[in-house]
Amino acid sequence: MKTVVRAGLVAMLATAALAAPAGAATVKQVTSTCHAGAFGGTFTLRYETSGGYHHPIGSITTSGPYIGDSGTQSLRISYLDGLGTHTVYTRVGPATNGTASLPAGLAIPATARGTAATTFDNGTTSCVATVPIT
Repeated sequence: MKTVVRAGLVAMLATAALAAPAGAATVKQVTSTCHAGAFGGTFTLRYETSGGYHHPIGSITTSGPYIGDSGTQSLRISYLDGLGTHTVYTRVGPATNGTASLPAGLAIPATARGTAATTFDNGTTSCVATVPIT
């Protein structure tokens, strides 16, 4: 009976090791808020790290104090290395409170200082929420 239990335990551990291979991507989430008077915004960036690069995969934004209070939003993802500042992605458009996916293939070297900044603007005031990508 002990041999069967031990064999089953070994099989379960082997399966668990295969399910999470070494070097698998780690997903991180970073959040920042900004305020300009009563108006404010919250920006969350989700990214994974693998193969020596950070890969932004999505964002979550809210602004207000009222739903739809933000007229426009802009997003800029960039990094700074020994050669200067490099913009990886930009988007400007109407406010999108909620979850948004980012295009595949965005890459920031893990050795660089990355940032993502969203500007919230309701037509009267604006503020910028910035998160580090490390």
